[in-house]
This record gives sequence, structure tokens and C-alpha cells, in this order.
Amino acid sequence: MRRAPLVLLAGLYLATPVFAAPPTEEEIAAKTAIAMDFYRSKGDAFSLEDPEFHAVLNAQLDGIDPNECDYGQIEALGMLWQYTPTAKPIWLERVKALGSGDDWLDAALMLAGMDEMDAALEIGMMRGGFTSVPDERLGEVIGVMSMLDAMKVAPMRTELVLLADRMPSDSEALSGWVQYPALLQTAGVDDGTRKEVHAKLVDQMKATVAAAPEGRGRARLQSMIAFLETPAGRGELIGFPAPEIEFTWNSDGHEWNCFNCLRGSVVVLDFWATWCGPCVGSFPDVRELVEYFDGYDVIFLGLTSPQKRVSFGGDRGQVAAADFAEECALMTEYKKSMDMTWPIVMSKQDVFNPDFGIRGIPHVAILAPDGTVAYNGLHPAGDKAGKIDKINGLLKKAGLKHPPSLKESEANKKG
Repeated sequence: MRRAPLVLLAGLYLATPVFAAPPTEEEIAAKTAIAMDFYRSKGDAFSLEDPEFHAVLNAQLDGIDPNECDYGQIEALGMLWQYTPTAKPIWLERVKALGSGDDWLDAALMLAGMDEMDAALEIGMMRGGFTSVPDERLGEVIGVMSMLDAMKVAPMRTELVLLADRMPSDSEALSGWVQYPALLQTAGVDDGTRKEVHAKLVDQMKATVAAAPEGRGRARLQSMIAFLETPAGRGELIGFPAPEIEFTWNSDGHEWNCFNCLRGSVVVLDFWATWCGPCVGSFPDVRELVEYFDGYDVIFLGLTSPQKRVSFGGDRGQVAAADFAEECALMTEYKKSMDMTWPIVMSKQDVFNPDFGIRGIPHVAILAPDGTVAYNGLHPAGDKAGKIDKINGLLKKAGLKHPPSLKESEANKKG
């Protein structure tokens, strides 16, 4: 019943004016508003994969030549071109081309943020690597580098250690360095050097805080100093025993109270909350993984903490909980209504657990059968093959049986 008006709405958007020159700020704002109107018109039925949504986005981009747009315009238009499969590759090529000009660093960081890491690294290497990055922007680069695996950052080990001599004193620029100790650990820097650099970073942050006026910048640095004292902040998470988390309730009645109860299995931790749209939107992906590893020594946990409310979908909406017992009862209902095939676990620690470096959810960590953290900072949606390979690798290493890779499984189905 809703399709006819939405098609008509998309048709109206297709009739928007065409701009021969790059759009102005006002025109970009108007185009973005049209896309947002369409998003709101869909309500709970909205999907990034909706062809009608793509048609709206393409209509707003019609007549705009990416090659005539500068970095600022490309960034401002990002909501339009980043979510349409036809336009995105074209605009990405323009971003890559900017890597040869004055906006090379912005272009590289944008590419890294869109999982185009190889292209971002290529631009960085062409421009001279870390030496070409201004000190005040090194924190941005460190944040991006922290997403890379050991294979890619290990060759940069010496260069990464030398960055310690370029710590800025500006509070905003220094805030990006919070991932530096973990990056050094990933790169394989020896413990002595890493601890020395960690202490230097903490001292620099404390000195900056002491000189900073009261305000958000100072408060942010104070929270980061606290974070640097956690396992994630010290760079002592991956390959180390998992930080302790106390389980206060689980939906399936298991006698679990901590990670030690789960030793001997690969444990996939999905930190989430019912009010988190991307968390809930990832349920189909988690469900597929749970099914894939059914019968193997793999445990999936939906790890959250008391929120005093449960956000159901549809007409029921958000339901307040009078106390912890009522919230747990509501979560049991929620699990059934959302067809969650894995246990929900409540923890004493906040879902934004600093020990795991969690600053946003969803956030996935994977524990090896020996209780150490093998992977951290993954997203539950997408890259199914990669997650299967990671989990299988841990099962193999522990001498446990494992299913075939996704590629092998799909080949077997065809055969």
C-alpha cells in the first residue's frame, strides 16, 4: 500500500534541477535534505540496499562531475555518493586522484575510513610516509593505522617508534594518540620500548591537561589518560588474557559468571544494546555465523549491560524497566521476538567497556580457547568469510574440529 506514494516521491526527486558546475553549499544542503526526507518517509522499513533510495541519491548527483569537485565538496556530498553502488566507484576514483595533490592526506584518510586501506597506504607511501604528515595530524593517521593487522604494520615498526618524538602539546591533536600504544603492540615493538613510550604519552597528556583551560578538550584528555591505564590503552589486549567481565545474568540459564567458564571454546563477544540500530541491524549476520558454527566449539554471546529500558521494534517501542529483574524478563521477551539464536549476557561492567577499548557499538571481540583476546574491534555485519577464517584459525590452532571455509562450503554446495 505504501509503494505507490514512495515511487511517486522518488519520481519527483528525479525531476530535480541539474547543475552544470559543482554545487554550492546551499545546493548541497538542499540535495542532502531531499535524501533525508526519503529516509524519514520509509521509517522502520528503510534499507541502505533499497533501489528507490539509490535512485533518489543518483538523481541528486545527476549532472555533477566529480572531477570538477574539490575535497570539501566531495566530503560534503559524501552522504549521497557513498551509499549508491553505481556512483560510489566513480567518486572513489576522484578521491584517489586527489591523492596526488595538496589534499592528499585528507583523501587518504577518507579512503581509509571507507575500507579502501590499500589505496590510502599507497597514497601515504607516495607522499613520503610519516615524515610528510604534520605533527598536529599524526593522531588522525595513528587512529587509521590502528585498524591494520600485524602483517601490514610490522614493516613500519622503526618508523612508528620514532613518532614518539613528535607528540604534540595541543589537546585536540594529542587526543588522537590514544591508540598509539596498541599500534606499537600490533607492530611487534618490544615490551620495554612500548612501556617507555606509553609512559611518555601519559606524561605528555598530563602536562597538556595541566596547561589546558576547563572545557571539553581538557575533560576528553582526562578520560583518555584513564583509558591508557586499561589493557586496551596499554596495548596489552591482543594476545593477552581477556580482561575480567562479571556476568550477572544470561538469557539461557547457563551457570556462567565470567570468561573462565567458557575456556576451551572460541568465544565471540558482540557488545550491543537494544537501542543501537546498527547492533540490531547486524542480527541476521550474527545469526548466520551462529548457524555456520553449530556443533563446533564456538560460543556466541550478545554482551550488554543494564540500560533501564528495552527498545522493542514496531508499535511496542521502548519499554522502561522498574528494576534489574524486570529488565532481564523484558530481555527474554526481546530475544524471542528478535529470533536471537545466541545467548544474551548482562555484565556488571558497562557495555562501553574501556578494557576492550569500546567507544562505540556494535563492537566484536573474539577470544581464543585459552582465554586470550585474539581479535578486537570487529563489526558483526559483513565480511562473513573473514570472520569464519578467523574463528577456524583459532579452532585449528587449538586442535579442535572446524567447518570448511565459506569458499569451500559454497563450492561443496555447487558440486
